[in-house]
Amino acid sequence: MSTATIADRAELLREASLTICGQREGKTRSCDSCLRKADAVVQLLNGPDLNTRLLPHVADIVCGSTGRPCSDCWEKATALMLELRR
Repeated sequence: MSTATIADRAELLREASLTICGQREGKTRSCDSCLRKADAVVQLLNGPDLNTRLLPHVADIVCGSTGRPCSDCWEKATALMLELRR
């Protein structure tokens, strides 16, 4: 993996983890738990099989739930899907 690719992935993980953790003014880092969730979400959404049927799974990852993500996590999952698939 090239240095540019590593830097791009690190920035992608940082942005995704902040979305999951909750973006607030002045907040520049997410917690470790949200960083791990971001890694799983980025791997899932950057895969070759992306479709909207993955949204519930992404919401589960973000919420840490099993089939019952809260409304805030549904919104975060939707935002991540839109951001990561540009």
